[in-house]
Amino acid sequence: MRMLEKLSCNIFKKRVQRYLRTSDRKSSFVNYTQAKTILLIFESNYSEKNSETKRIIESLTTDGKKVVAIGYVNKKNCLSATYPEYRVLCKKDLVIFQKPNQNILEYLLNCEYDLLIDITKNSFLPLEYVVLYANAKCKAGMQKSNLGLYDFAVDIQRHLIENEISIDDLKFSFLFDQILFYLKNIQSKDY
Repeated sequence: MRMLEKLSCNIFKKRVQRYLRTSDRKSSFVNYTQAKTILLIFESNYSEKNSETKRIIESLTTDGKKVVAIGYVNKKNCLSATYPEYRVLCKKDLVIFQKPNQNILEYLLNCEYDLLIDITKNSFLPLEYVVLYANAKCKAGMQKSNLGLYDFAVDIQRHLIENEISIDDLKFSFLFDQILFYLKNIQSKDY
């Protein structure tokens, strides 16, 4: 890992600790039936076509959910048009240490979501900032670190080992299906 990347990761970890310590966010478990608004976090493919992600968005909207999707592609400029409900971030949307610019952070803080679903398989600091600052009652995703970004995290390490596959071979739809299974089946009185 290059020195700037290590520094960016260390700064992010400190920001997470400070934010979680000082934030007045009240997390609660929101199951799928209760959720009306969903923020979907995804890693964009380099071509930005994202057909698998768009199928997931279509599935959620078919279920009557209002969906906003934010993704990230690791290149200087994005080809995708930006809409209020669909946006692909790229390097030009970031400030120092890979943090999204202030307009994006304000947008995340001003919009309220019942549920955040992170279907990224890999850690991307810009998207981890999105997860951290998103104003969502419940945040769900795949366990990638011990930072405490999620209220509900699925651990698929055992699945990867049993099926002898790497994280890169895993499809977003599998991860989404796993998260959705638990969100649909766990009952809570939090919400």
